[in-house]
Amino acid sequence: MATSKESHAKRPVATDSQLRSFQEHYKFTSKKRPAASSSIVQAAPTSFHIFVRAGLPLIIFAVGSSYVLKSAVEGKNTERDKSRGLISKSERQARLDAERDDMVEKLNKKMKMQDFDNTKRIERPEEILERRMKEREERNRWYKRSWRWVTG
Repeated sequence: MATSKESHAKRPVATDSQLRSFQEHYKFTSKKRPAASSSIVQAAPTSFHIFVRAGLPLIIFAVGSSYVLKSAVEGKNTERDKSRGLISKSERQARLDAERDDMVEKLNKKMKMQDFDNTKRIERPEEILERRMKEREERNRWYKRSWRWVTG
């Protein structure tokens, strides 16, 4: 320990002029700052700058994440449909349209071949039942019943 104290003691003490020349040579000193009162008073940031620094990144993040989420779910659904063998709505609609066109074509051929009266009235269920009841009564009249009994 004695040796370390002796080595410190033997060092020459740097003078003020030597220290300044050393600082100027290596530029360790910083520039003088303005007065403390001017550094305390700062201009308040405008609302536009606050929006650009805080609001705009939030909006971009929200829109971007919703787009990524939508595309991911859509891709998942299409892959699931492909694995199950399901077809998309547009393909199914195209197939149904083709079937409908074939049916309409067949109906048009049939209508041209035979007279088709589109104005003919369709019987109501009550009218059908009434007609059948009259036919039954006509068939079961007493003289027709007796003739069937006689003949056999």
